[in-house]
Amino acid sequence: MTQFDTAHVCEPVHCKHYQTHSCTVLLRRLAVLLCTIPIVTQIAVGQNTDNDKALLEPISVQLTEEPNNDWLASGAMDSQRNDFIERLRTLGTFQPTAQDPLFQDLKFIGRFHYQYGLVDGSVGEDDVNYETDEMRRFRAGISTKMLNYWDLYAEAEISDDQRPKGGDLDIRFQHMWQLKMHLDVKKAFDLDNVDALQVGIGSREINMSYEWVTSSKRIKTVERSAIANKIWAYGSEFDNPTGIWFTTELKPVTWTLGVFSTTQDDWVAPFRDGELYYSNVHWDVENEQDNEETDLRWTMFYQDVSSGDEVLAGGLDWATALSMQRKRGPWEFHLEGILGNNGDQVNANREGSFWAIVVMPSFWIVEDSLEAVFRYQYQGSTESEGIRLNSRYVRRAGARDGFPSLANGRGDEHHSFYLGLNKLLSSHQRKIMAGVEYDSLRQNGDELFGSWSAFVAYRMYW
Repeated sequence: MTQFDTAHVCEPVHCKHYQTHSCTVLLRRLAVLLCTIPIVTQIAVGQNTDNDKALLEPISVQLTEEPNNDWLASGAMDSQRNDFIERLRTLGTFQPTAQDPLFQDLKFIGRFHYQYGLVDGSVGEDDVNYETDEMRRFRAGISTKMLNYWDLYAEAEISDDQRPKGGDLDIRFQHMWQLKMHLDVKKAFDLDNVDALQVGIGSREINMSYEWVTSSKRIKTVERSAIANKIWAYGSEFDNPTGIWFTTELKPVTWTLGVFSTTQDDWVAPFRDGELYYSNVHWDVENEQDNEETDLRWTMFYQDVSSGDEVLAGGLDWATALSMQRKRGPWEFHLEGILGNNGDQVNANREGSFWAIVVMPSFWIVEDSLEAVFRYQYQGSTESEGIRLNSRYVRRAGARDGFPSLANGRGDEHHSFYLGLNKLLSSHQRKIMAGVEYDSLRQNGDELFGSWSAFVAYRMYW
């Protein structure tokens, strides 16, 4: 196998000691950020949200004020707000007639995610006071069911915001995020011995960790964990690979098996380089009507490439993840273990094995409206630079403000603690998220740095 360089900054890089700054400024900023949640709650009074499975159904509104002399005006305003929310929910939805032989369903889809982040700390004797805002995601596309047995999902990334690294915001077509088709084999051939059978082709996400199985429309933290992003099978432009896959369901187990090209392309890639083999087994252990759910998931991929081939996931040789999700009443709990091998890299310190654990409990403070979430992530490696911090926002602070050790962000042991609140304004379709995170990175037993980060995000989709 060839060697692959996944660094985004010039090497070599010598890491300096990173110490936390005074907590006073950070706590003051955190208080301001978290205060946005109850403010938004007051603004959104009267909006009682449902689950995403009822997105196209009318949303109920709960009036909380006593009648007054302005009840006519209040009723009109509430009706207008209801109409606006309903229009937002059904934005882009087109429902052909049942007799239409071509399209049985057609939707114009998209998502708009904007967020703010800050980092507070120091490198040596230099303070790091970094803050930025960015258009995190801006995507648009279509989703359709056609010809009775087929469905098509096409979504393009149309923004590239480099402002967090000192660049510019560019609004134009970047690449297809997903461009995939499915054939419902069970329905087309009237199969009775399986509960579901599909074949898919095109570009799609390789969902390894539970955090990547969960759409960015519904994730519980502003950013996924560093280990979740590490084992995502991304391309060189942080897009998704092209392949063919089969999904079969024999309740309570669903299994997806596929092969993907490591060749990179903005649309659909040919099989010109290596291959990545992918498996995802999901076991729905418990799914009760009294809001109790338990499921297990085992995923893995193996990448077969030769010298000179383009690669996915930064050249990882293989990775596997085993996760458990438990839901009971207002509580949800996620536990996941991850193993993998970094494959051959230009720098031998970035090779070898890695491992990780993610623990994430969450609780609905107000049912389907206000959620609290905590996440702990640990990742380690056999080599001194075998794991890495997330790019948002410690590494971007280093890249923009001239701290190579932060921009590098590599070590052999990483602890991360996240605490946040999510306020749903109209289910997950419109929500505000806020959180703080502490990262500690170590190398050869020494702490390279520890940093506090804070986030506020607005998420919407249609």
